[in-house]
Amino acid sequence: MTDAEPMRLINGDDVDALATVTLGLDAAETAARLDRGKVTTGRVQVNGDVSWSRVLAGSLTELDVTGYKEFHRVGKRVRYHIHLFRESTGDPLGIVDGRRITSLRTSSTAAVAVRAWAAGRSLSVGVVGSGEEAREGLRALHGALDVTRASVFSPTPANRKAYAESMAAALDIDVRPVDSQNDALTDADLLYVATSSKGEPFLGLADIRSIPMVAAVGATQRIDRELRGDVFPEATVIVDAIDAVLESGDGVEAIEQGWDPQSAVLLGDYLDQPGAAAARRTVFKSIGSVEQDLVLALRVLEAAEEQACGVLVNPIGSLRLMR
Repeated sequence: MTDAEPMRLINGDDVDALATVTLGLDAAETAARLDRGKVTTGRVQVNGDVSWSRVLAGSLTELDVTGYKEFHRVGKRVRYHIHLFRESTGDPLGIVDGRRITSLRTSSTAAVAVRAWAAGRSLSVGVVGSGEEAREGLRALHGALDVTRASVFSPTPANRKAYAESMAAALDIDVRPVDSQNDALTDADLLYVATSSKGEPFLGLADIRSIPMVAAVGATQRIDRELRGDVFPEATVIVDAIDAVLESGDGVEAIEQGWDPQSAVLLGDYLDQPGAAAARRTVFKSIGSVEQDLVLALRVLEAAEEQACGVLVNPIGSLRLMR
């Protein structure tokens, strides 16, 4: 006999079916607008000789949800899980495969920021990167606003060609592979940067002078750098998390060059600003956050319940009453 309602298990195929662009955008905006005073988060990372693992935990009192995202890597093999509980009771709600959640929450959050900045305007998009984050990014942007066309650059010709062909077919817009980074910037209203860059950053102020909006989502650790430090002082910088400019390599470089990280604006605050489409260049800098993961996983669980999707099982964790 169990002391709680059954919990729902959502595998990767279920997530792919349930996690629409619309659902992702709604979850991203909800996460951005959470009352920061009612969000508690923490994390731990363990680096071993063979593998590393990270756990990101959070409590979202406004949504009556607590939980964690766990992912671990052995060589090139990475697995993700998100476990949700009802905060008010501690009862388990479900476990959601986190692979798609991770890329969708990143792209959706960036698209929410760009949508606020664009204020209804149509945009042409330059994309740097051709991996999963870049694919999710263009999908989310297309779902959030009117994308008229896109160009993509990545160092491997076959990858950028495959990206262009698949995204053009999926979104029914003109998506073209280009031969250089500069070509991706030409005539773009928005530059979307989603790479696994390590070491030297590759986009400086001189490169993006003609670009009014840059969304940079690939550099999430100190060893990752996409933007040079000189980009930040010349822009309105929006961040998805307080630590976005303190823990990313490009943010660290900007601080080392004298930029004040206190000038960055949290996305939730930016969404409430009237006239978001300012004349000054705008940079959205993302490293992701556990509240984004938890809200999106919760929305997926709610959709699964509505559509009778996933597998219901009795909770494994036993209840203990403590004095």
